[in-house]
Amino acid sequence: MTFGFPVFHIVGLADTAIKESKERVQAAISNAGADFPRERVTVNLSPADIRKEGTHFDLPVAVSILQAGGRTGKKRCQELEKCAFFGELALDGSVVPVRGILPLLIDLSACGIKNFFIPSGNLKEASIVSGIRLLPVSTLRQVLDHLAGIRRIPQIRTEEKRKAEAEKEAVQSPDYADVKGQEEAKRALQISAAAMHNVLLTGSPGSGKSMLVRRLPGILPPMTYEEMLEVTKIYSVCGMLDEEEPMIRRRPFRAPDTRVTPAALTGGGTRPKPGEVSLAHLGVLFLDELTEYPRKSLESLRGPMEDETAAVVRSGGKVVFPAKFLTAAAMNPCPCGYAGDTKRECTCTPYEIARYRSKLSGPFLDRIDLFVTVRRPEKVPLFGGCAEENCLSSAQLLEGVMLARDMQKNRFRTESVSYNSQMTADHLRRFCRLGEASENLLQEAAGRLHLSVRSCHRILRTARTIADLDGKDRIGELHIAEAIRYKEHGLR
Repeated sequence: MTFGFPVFHIVGLADTAIKESKERVQAAISNAGADFPRERVTVNLSPADIRKEGTHFDLPVAVSILQAGGRTGKKRCQELEKCAFFGELALDGSVVPVRGILPLLIDLSACGIKNFFIPSGNLKEASIVSGIRLLPVSTLRQVLDHLAGIRRIPQIRTEEKRKAEAEKEAVQSPDYADVKGQEEAKRALQISAAAMHNVLLTGSPGSGKSMLVRRLPGILPPMTYEEMLEVTKIYSVCGMLDEEEPMIRRRPFRAPDTRVTPAALTGGGTRPKPGEVSLAHLGVLFLDELTEYPRKSLESLRGPMEDETAAVVRSGGKVVFPAKFLTAAAMNPCPCGYAGDTKRECTCTPYEIARYRSKLSGPFLDRIDLFVTVRRPEKVPLFGGCAEENCLSSAQLLEGVMLARDMQKNRFRTESVSYNSQMTADHLRRFCRLGEASENLLQEAAGRLHLSVRSCHRILRTARTIADLDGKDRIGELHIAEAIRYKEHGLR
């Protein structure tokens, strides 16, 4: 703040929302009963080469201006050094909730800051972070009175979350016991859940593809507290948290519309924000009617499926969002939907079928580990439920998934990966040693099916997971054979 003709500048590569904050800050200060300095005011947002975005700068800018002008009390300097401020200001001086406050609190608390002035509307979300002190405010006047020592704002100390409470399931998922038959598809989905293997279900309309996939989150392991925080941060940035229950306790299940654009899938916008792949982080991305998606959108998934991140590049820089998700897709076998159906005759020509399937590129399909053909049940279950004694329920499938996850946790305890599907070539050499018969079986399949090295590696990863589900340390012939069968279905 310097002497000169009264003017208010904000510098430091600020976006439009921050530049417009000058009017909000001036009006809020006046309506809070304070005087805006009649001097030359320059607010510098450092570092100057990084673009700043968002309305959460309003409150700290207002407090900084009043502090620099000596209007926040004698002890202002000592207290302000230990605090962080977030909040958008309305013209009447009230403090409005902002998006993305959760990752800000987590990152700043890791830097040693423990006192946070936040909008009252963000209190439930902010309370998720443990070990910090929150000062919820509704108006700028409250902040000024607190700093001046006139009326103190009661501090709220967030407690360490009890693990059992934090990790409880909010809502139960639908049960596979409600699905009659389809045991082969259930087995494939169990393998998929055990190590985050991508899966594609193909079958005629009414065979139960969508019903099977929508029950997939129910056989994924419960989220840990750290995973809940990781996912909740993404939804906080997108402004998609429930006001009453802000903590995301269940693994995400995202099913984007077939008209989705590449930017909506992987992230984008003038102000980059997460896309569907990031909203599905640590959960399931369901692509129903796979061939109806624009080819460009499906091709945009290849990077995130391989790298487990989604990068958005703009003129202001590059933003990388987490995107560790399980891809589960479903499609009809042909345009009419009845190729191979035992009840109805297919009316498509071979050319039409080939053209229909060509909508999916080889590189995209190469990233799918499990191809499953879902047959229409012989008898229609009028009242749902499963009458067979050997009908698998979600609880039974989850038991096998947890066994496989425990084996992977022990196997990769000193490695940089967590699942079999993430194994590198070095991991495959160390953890997927084959006997002579198993190796010959894989070599024969590679020659017969013209498999690429990548496809062979994916078969090995799948076989490793199948062996884990059987509780075996060594991959056997049956494990290799089953893994080949799932890959072979996608080459027909």
